Amino acid sequence: MWRQGQVPLDFKDVTIVYLYKQKGNRQLCHNHRGISLLNITRKIFAYILLNRLNGQLKQGLLPESQCGFRRHPGTTALIFAARQLQEKCQEIRTHLYTTFVDLTKAFDTVNRDGL
Repeated sequence: MWRQGQVPLDFKDVTIVYLYKQKGNRQLCHNHRGISLLNITRKIFAYILLNRLNGQLKQGLLPESQCGFRRHPGTTALIFAARQLQEKCQEIRTHLYTTFVDLTKAFDTVNRDGL
């Protein structure tokens, strides 16, 4: 696969199971979450790839403030940093403008055919 640059056919197959989110009307699609069940060989490949990418991330390719797809730091660390920034701005009497985006259902609208 590495040398030929082709993805095996079984890597392209996925079974999606829809689980109810335990809230809202069970009859509505947006109250379910799709879980992808992958081929075990594909999972192992993804794990190896993830480890290699994490190795690259540790070399400083992304700023520390970018925490997506990283194991640590978690949300708690970012909340702590935001709180520290807020307190510092209050201390020096300056304005602080923040934006919080709710991405709770952001991935419910992913165009899976486009992927």
